Amino acid sequence: MGILGVVAALTLPSIVQTYREQAIVARVKKFYSVFSQAYTMAVMENGTIDTWGLEDSTTYEDDDGNSLHTDASLEQYDKFFTVISKYLTKAGYEKIHNTKGDGGSLNSGYILPDGTAIIGMWLSPSNCSEADPTSKCGDFYIHVDNRPSQDEDGNWNPNVFAFNFYPNRISPMGLNTTWDEFKYGCLSGSAYQYCTGWVIVNGNMDYLHCKDLSWNGKTRCK
Repeated sequence: MGILGVVAALTLPSIVQTYREQAIVARVKKFYSVFSQAYTMAVMENGTIDTWGLEDSTTYEDDDGNSLHTDASLEQYDKFFTVISKYLTKAGYEKIHNTKGDGGSLNSGYILPDGTAIIGMWLSPSNCSEADPTSKCGDFYIHVDNRPSQDEDGNWNPNVFAFNFYPNRISPMGLNTTWDEFKYGCLSGSAYQYCTGWVIVNGNMDYLHCKDLSWNGKTRCK
């Protein structure tokens, strides 16, 4: 019994971690599917977001040195969600707002029934053009569980994932091949938001456990 107890003590944390990661992967994929479809439908019926009457996001610095989104930017996010809301009928909405003292991050926009929530957004409609499908129109971040979204230095934790807006689609961060976002951002642990593409494509979070993964080679630790 003692031996079994030792084995259980050694293996149980690994099993729990694996289960948690699988649950996170499922939630990220589900969010991507739901929100990407909604965005595509919104663009088909309303045009690209540079035609939605939106303005570029802006920030200001408060007395404590926190970079916060201006009131005008918060209004733009609400306008964005007003357009896309009809395509997200099963999601709840909480007015997006600054979270002071937390790196100026936002909270929380749309929330899916499983609790996955948008916690940050940046809009760049002036850079967005239907004529250039590669032009970046903005980005947003999602939070998948109740653990802190940022560490003490303000860096995003592994439970936060990010996506880019383009004129006709949404793309997970970390797929940029010009600068290897996966290697230098995700795999190094310095910018976990760049792990999003890996999770969508490879369906795992093994980058947390081994550092010899690559897009064209090893895609799992084992």
